[in-house]
Amino acid sequence: MRLNRLNQDAGFCGKVPLHQTNLIQPHGVLLIVAKDDLTILQVSENISEVLDKPASEIAGTPLSDYINPEVVQLLQERFANSIEGKIPLTFSFQQHGVLKKFLALVQMQPEYYIMELEKDTSSTEDSFISVYQELKFVIAAIEAAASIDAAAQLVATELKRISGFDKVMIYQFDKDWNGTVIAEAMEEGMDSYLGLQFPASDIPRPAREMYRKNAYRFIPDVDYSPVRLYPVLNPVSGGFTDLTDSNLRSVAGVHLEYLRNMHVMASMSTRIVKEERLWGLISCHHRTAKYLSYQMCSLFELLSNIISARIVSLEQKEEFSFRSDKQDLYTKLIGQVYAGEKFPDVLYQQGHELLKLLGADGVALKLNGHVQTFGKTPEPADVDDLIFWLQSNQVHQLYHTSNLSAAYEDAERYAATVSGLVALPVHPERGAYILAFRPEVVRQIDWGGNPDNAINFEPDGKRYHPRNSFSIWREQVQQQSLPWAAEELEMADQFRNFIVDYTLRKL
Repeated sequence: MRLNRLNQDAGFCGKVPLHQTNLIQPHGVLLIVAKDDLTILQVSENISEVLDKPASEIAGTPLSDYINPEVVQLLQERFANSIEGKIPLTFSFQQHGVLKKFLALVQMQPEYYIMELEKDTSSTEDSFISVYQELKFVIAAIEAAASIDAAAQLVATELKRISGFDKVMIYQFDKDWNGTVIAEAMEEGMDSYLGLQFPASDIPRPAREMYRKNAYRFIPDVDYSPVRLYPVLNPVSGGFTDLTDSNLRSVAGVHLEYLRNMHVMASMSTRIVKEERLWGLISCHHRTAKYLSYQMCSLFELLSNIISARIVSLEQKEEFSFRSDKQDLYTKLIGQVYAGEKFPDVLYQQGHELLKLLGADGVALKLNGHVQTFGKTPEPADVDDLIFWLQSNQVHQLYHTSNLSAAYEDAERYAATVSGLVALPVHPERGAYILAFRPEVVRQIDWGGNPDNAINFEPDGKRYHPRNSFSIWREQVQQQSLPWAAEELEMADQFRNFIVDYTLRKL
């Protein structure tokens, strides 16, 4: 395993200003409208497809010249008091001499509205109702799912059926923002990514932040020609209009190339959020261009909220059960400590319970000047050397690692027995520590393409391309243990605080 793999997510991709493209996708029309007098400040150059006039003749004119008075009054009265979210609004434009109904999403900014017009209005309310009714059954099934994997697979299968996408995947992030496909439904002949892991640079930091803030990201045709805003600079801000929350915002060329390399022509990504943090994505692919109405996009947003809530519920249930079991072990163990006469010996005698409490395969105690070991541990002399290293590095608070040899070179000799460590300093100045160990777990990671080739720079060092292969690239991970869960570390720290307090009172 390459432990020092370059993190392109943090080192390069994270610096790309994705929200300042000043370009939109052509399946909609964008207007920037002043709040105070409803003057059109900026407009996308494809406005001529709607109003029979070029953008240069429309920018700077009142919106009231083009829409009915009732909508103008609604914008001035009700919309002006809203500050967050996107609100749908319907109105009619004169298009080629015919009054035609349009749907707009209105996003409120302090001084102006961002209005996104949907050009294709072929969907009817009846079709929306029929799909929504069908989705109600899916929602009930999600809420009844007994596990995250079951809920994810249900969403992938049903959303593919309802939306008509060729492939729907559920993609979960790990602590390092690598993503794994945990559920998948697809047409025959497509490449399966189920179980594959993708590097964090595939969805870099600014893109993840935009996913967290926006319910979905839709690209109906990767071969689109981007449309500019006119004028280039926003007259109010004096710079590019921030399109962070715009569904029409143009997409970085490297992402479009990435989709083409996957043989995908249309894409839809919907967020899954847990406690304000991006947990994963619902990722949909289609082999040809595919347009979705606002109504269908709204169903994606609704389903995102439902599965997010269900994931939170299932994980909280698992965490509560785990914490409850650990708390029972903790209560039993401290009861034995209080009931015993010789503290270190009593703790050693409760070795099995201590292993369970700390989630370890071995434990070493050095509380009275000499080392006591229980389970799978290094030799006592190696434990002494490890404690000296902890003291030298001033480890005075809980310390943990699942790759000890990467931090402490001497641990390579016994990595098969011990690769994970949780150190509980009791009185570090006197060399008093409790050490919990986990063995090496050799495991295989199946990546969707070589993660070391996630980004390929051209000779100029500026232009770059995503990898063009997503074939399985297998990596063997060695000298690492299973990581400790946050709940285990919290309990270890709680137990450490008890031991520190108990020994101080015994002095």
